[in-house]
Amino acid sequence: MCFNEIIKAIKGLLSEMGEDPIDVEDPNLPPDDDIEDPDETEDEEESEWADLKPLDPDSCRLVKVDWSKYYKVQHPKRQIVLHHTVSGPGIEGDLAHWKNFNSHIATCVIIDRDGPINKLFNWKYWGFHLGAGNRTLDQQSIAIELDSWGPLILGDGKQQVINNRTINTVDGQFYNVYGGKVNVPYVYYPEGFRGYKYYEAYGHEQIRSVGKLLLFLCDKFDIPLTYNEDMWDVSQDSLNGKKGIWSHTSYRAPSEKQDCHPDPQLISMLKELETIYNKK
Repeated sequence: MCFNEIIKAIKGLLSEMGEDPIDVEDPNLPPDDDIEDPDETEDEEESEWADLKPLDPDSCRLVKVDWSKYYKVQHPKRQIVLHHTVSGPGIEGDLAHWKNFNSHIATCVIIDRDGPINKLFNWKYWGFHLGAGNRTLDQQSIAIELDSWGPLILGDGKQQVINNRTINTVDGQFYNVYGGKVNVPYVYYPEGFRGYKYYEAYGHEQIRSVGKLLLFLCDKFDIPLTYNEDMWDVSQDSLNGKKGIWSHTSYRAPSEKQDCHPDPQLISMLKELETIYNKK
């Protein structure tokens, strides 16, 4: 029962007793109909991703990288595929690794943890990035790489074999898949995801940059922004070239690839994109 209803009930009792009801309503209170229901207010709050807008191609957040190992041949684009690097901050190590291959292996962009988008080549060209045994899928997709350590191993104070090395782990310390100590925000999957229970959490600004880039690219290449619930495991739709946003996990077995992991914040953003697009 709200405040004004209580007062009305008291007035009624006073009248029945022959007493003059006194005016005790608080004039500063809004009418009952104007009092907000906290549950309704919470539901009406906008998502933290609701203000995302398509990337401005001239944005200072878009950094052009001097890179030549890609195929300068145009193909129609049907899919956008999210990856993560399994590396520390910066793109230098990733580029050095890709240079070791004879084939042109690269993603179109690498997004730093704090948001800058490193563009290696034009969206309309391509490089190998899937390893799914179908060149057409590589040619008709745009690869977005998120800078991240990916899977993490939690030390327990005992010896563990990591990357074929026996390591005397420190209890509570995280290690990357190469065996190095890392201190990063993490996501915990109680049931595990593709063999690991811990992953580095994707950065907030990093996820925002992914969202802006997806809004821009999906509009440019007429790719639907519908969230694909099955993107976190091998999907026949992705392998058949169905238009949409996918993850490397959509094409490769759990023992082969763990990128990207279903970070709740990343999923929240992906689900919001369709709403943003429909409001245009």
